[in-house]
Amino acid sequence: MKTNRMLARLHPWAKSSLRTRLALTVTTLVVLTAVAIVWTALHFVRASMQASIAEEQFGRLTAISDAVDQKFISRRVLLQTFGDSLEANGPADGDALQAFVRRHSALKEFFDNFSVIGNDGVLLANYNSPTSIGKLNVADRAYFKDTMRLGKGVISQPIVNRVSGLPQVLMTEPIVDSTGRMVRMITAQINLTETNFLGELAQVKFGQSGYLFITNTDGIVISSPRKSRIMKHFDAEGGTNEATARAIAGFEGTTEAMNRVGVYGLYAFKRLQQTNWVMGAIYPRSEAFAPIERIERAAWISVLCVAVMVGLLSLLLTRRQLEPLDRLHKHMLANAGSPTHVPMTGRRTTDEIGDLLRTFETIMAERRDSERRLQDNGQYLGSILAHAGDAFVSIDAKGVLTEWNHQAELTFGWTRAEAIGQPMAEMIIPHAVRAAHHHGFASFRHTGQGAVVDKRIEIDALHRNGRVFPIELSVAAIRVDGGFVANAFIRDISERRAAVERIAASEKFVRDLADNLPALVSYIDRDLRYTFVNAQIQRAHPAGATLIGKTMLETRGAKVFDTISPWVGRAMAGETVTFENPGSAALGTQDRTYEVNYIPDRGAAGEINGFYSLSFDITSRKRADEALAASEARFRSVTDNMPALVSYLDSDERFEFANAAFTDWFGLDPATMIGKRLIDVVGTEVYAPRAAMLARALAGERVEFDTYRLVENAARDVHTIYVPDTDAHGTVKGVFAMSLNITALKSVERALAQQARADTLTGLPNRLGFNEGLAVALARAKRSGDGVALMFLDVDRFKAINDTLGHAGGDEVLVEFAKRLLASVRSTDTVARLGGDEFVIILESVGEPEAVSIVARKIVSKVSRAPFNVQDQQLEVTTSVGVAYHAPHLGSVTAEGLLASADAALYRAKASGRNTYELNISDDEVVLEASAA
Repeated sequence: MKTNRMLARLHPWAKSSLRTRLALTVTTLVVLTAVAIVWTALHFVRASMQASIAEEQFGRLTAISDAVDQKFISRRVLLQTFGDSLEANGPADGDALQAFVRRHSALKEFFDNFSVIGNDGVLLANYNSPTSIGKLNVADRAYFKDTMRLGKGVISQPIVNRVSGLPQVLMTEPIVDSTGRMVRMITAQINLTETNFLGELAQVKFGQSGYLFITNTDGIVISSPRKSRIMKHFDAEGGTNEATARAIAGFEGTTEAMNRVGVYGLYAFKRLQQTNWVMGAIYPRSEAFAPIERIERAAWISVLCVAVMVGLLSLLLTRRQLEPLDRLHKHMLANAGSPTHVPMTGRRTTDEIGDLLRTFETIMAERRDSERRLQDNGQYLGSILAHAGDAFVSIDAKGVLTEWNHQAELTFGWTRAEAIGQPMAEMIIPHAVRAAHHHGFASFRHTGQGAVVDKRIEIDALHRNGRVFPIELSVAAIRVDGGFVANAFIRDISERRAAVERIAASEKFVRDLADNLPALVSYIDRDLRYTFVNAQIQRAHPAGATLIGKTMLETRGAKVFDTISPWVGRAMAGETVTFENPGSAALGTQDRTYEVNYIPDRGAAGEINGFYSLSFDITSRKRADEALAASEARFRSVTDNMPALVSYLDSDERFEFANAAFTDWFGLDPATMIGKRLIDVVGTEVYAPRAAMLARALAGERVEFDTYRLVENAARDVHTIYVPDTDAHGTVKGVFAMSLNITALKSVERALAQQARADTLTGLPNRLGFNEGLAVALARAKRSGDGVALMFLDVDRFKAINDTLGHAGGDEVLVEFAKRLLASVRSTDTVARLGGDEFVIILESVGEPEAVSIVARKIVSKVSRAPFNVQDQQLEVTTSVGVAYHAPHLGSVTAEGLLASADAALYRAKASGRNTYELNISDDEVVLEASAA
């Protein structure tokens, strides 16, 4: 009947509806899948291309900013060189100073103008505007004050020039005398509106309309394609630009934003190292991301075409595949309306539809067989109940007995004939509880229409002889066709109840013991049901909740049970297990941690009946362990990512900690270093210079020192710090050690020191390099007792050469002159240029004055022997040499004294007609003169 009703619900037009639904479903899934794939792919392509474009833009901007920084550095070196020349050879003031400034026209290639300023701010010399000399005072300018205060050159904020009215920035360079006091100042102007400010960098563009711009940290525009914006605030023309505002506040990198005129673009910002300027670049988004948008449009058009084709194809295939199902549908409708089975005619398929047809006909045949067997089973069931081991009774809606088997006769003492037709309550219910029995039976009887109610209860029953005894009553009530039938199995449980009471007394003792243990105690049987829980567990659950009889899956939940099931399996296999488990969020103990112990319960034959569970709260201990582990992990993470060697050595100089940098530097695994002594890890050669420092640190002193060593065949400067680890009693337990790679810093220091001591034109040592070299040479001569000589040279009539050939020609003469000097002396001798055409030579380890005379004659000959090729002209050049000779046995001499002696000798050589040399021999304060033509 149920099958017939189900088949009757099938709608006649379900066939066409199913086809449509399947076609739409397939098409929708394909379209959604394609859309998801394309969207995901486009998302990653867009993100990757956008990141690549932004990275390229920032890389170009970084290179440009580095180039601008280098321009400032090179200009600074030019100013320092000019300052050295001015201090060494330039006049103090007046027309001579102005003429000296005008001779240095090469600086005009790098600056729009340059000037010499006095300590009082008064203009002393000016390349472009000599009419302002003595009239202009810049003492109120910030760049003047900063230079005076700091004692070093600065780069000014953008200003308006008081003479030209042009927007400019100024670079300053102090000029100090031999005592270190600043006596004058050089200022050089850079015109912000001229293209040579950035040179070829000003022509750099990003796309078709992207451009570079520069502001300072106050928002003042320093460089822009629109010259009218220079010296104004970047928001001065209205609107706002959040990207530029962020960059001024310290942001570096790339970002997207809209400028004040509504153009949305990709911005990149980089701060210059030499000044407080922020270099920015804008790349309009419409240009930057145009290729990405073309790719997206093509992809979506492809997805639309694929979706249309898939929809049409799925509709065609679905109609063809569902044709056998239509035939099956008609066959099922024919059987639903027929009292007998109607076999299906026509061809039967061998696919899934054919399997459904065969299954349907099998079910119909089985239903007919079941109806026949149901009649036979009714008779068989009556025979079973009559001989059942438990008492079986049936009652009708009025509570009258309709069935009473043989076991009921034995249990209650009434025969079947006496019981049938009698009220059950009158037969077996004690008088004291009959009223309650009637009330319960009435509510039991009025159960909802068609319901089946099963109950298992224990009550006291009445025997025919008046004895009251306990029974277990299993009742099933059924409403059938408006009638009411209740069937009950009854069992005498007198002996079982007595046993339960004995067990209860024993269990009370166990429970009292378990309830007072500081642990969660329970017992789980072989079906994984709780049969015992102590008070600690019960208090952890809501009031009224019970765990007894429930499985671990029911009480713990599927998620928790999955995590503990491997331990449960091991316990049920006979293994005692211990593990840690977190608390339950449902019980509010999620922040607690427990140590759980499962102890198997073995029977007499060794079988596993279940297991005991004991759980201890170890939250405090766990938190302490986790805090320690987290602290160690943070320390390890920090030190492993530091660009330095970090380690800890105990008092025996053994490693207790080493970070990952040991692998990067030396290829050492930090784990293999633990427990080994420092000397065994680094070797005797590396350990030796550190031994004394380590001893001082272990004595309680903080030590810092630099070392130089080879690492992987590369030179490396290392700065090491030892910090003692002292306990509360002042005892040094060990040493924290950190070694930093300062190779790059040292290289820069050495390069800067070399630049500061070299002449930019000839490459020879400059005045600073000469002063240092002369002091060292005199000290060596004093130690060794050897003689030392100083030669003071210049180019004869050099001013005439400059006036005739210009400064460029003069520079060529000086360069060739320097080459011939170097070719005339030993590699151990020092040739230096003091400035202009003034040169000096330091000759060390000179035995006799005659040896110096030989070198002087060689130099005079070397210079004049062959003409100088200058600007395609053959130029005759000669030199005059003043020589001062000193030996320690002659007395003492200072560097200043020896230089003065050589200068005096040069003066005599000039007076003698040039192209010759003069020799002075110092003897204490007496100078012996010698000359040679």
